[in-house]
Amino acid sequence: MKRRIKKLDPRASWPRPVSDEERAHILGYLEERFGFSPTLFEPYLFLATAKNYWLFTRTEHFEALQSLRVQTAGLLFLRKVSGYLKPTSAALQRFGRFATRNIVILDRLTLDRLRLEKKIPFSAELEPGYVILKCEEDFWGCALYISGKLISYLP
Repeated sequence: MKRRIKKLDPRASWPRPVSDEERAHILGYLEERFGFSPTLFEPYLFLATAKNYWLFTRTEHFEALQSLRVQTAGLLFLRKVSGYLKPTSAALQRFGRFATRNIVILDRLTLDRLRLEKKIPFSAELEPGYVILKCEEDFWGCALYISGKLISYLP
């Protein structure tokens, strides 16, 4: 029996550009949850796969670039987790300094404990949801704050 070999579409490796509606949803979430100004992301396109959003610098060469086979395109920026958007550590390390809300500042000892134990008791005047972790001058990534505890998403 002869096997048919499927030809790969060279664009198959590229995430799709998001619609204007999706972009507005992403920017609204980032502004509401973390205080990011939507203008911060004007120089970027948002690209999507089934469960991820990628940030890609706007370029007039975008269509031509899509003909290239790539493993990844841009910065993995957000993941869809149980219907919510979760920022990646890489995204928060790059853009965290522009956030104005839901930033949890930890001392080094508490950050190390969180990284080791993955979940620690923690009380703060925050709405439950994803928060940005900061220690000293560095932005480390994302955690989930649920009343009374902080859950680590750090590697």
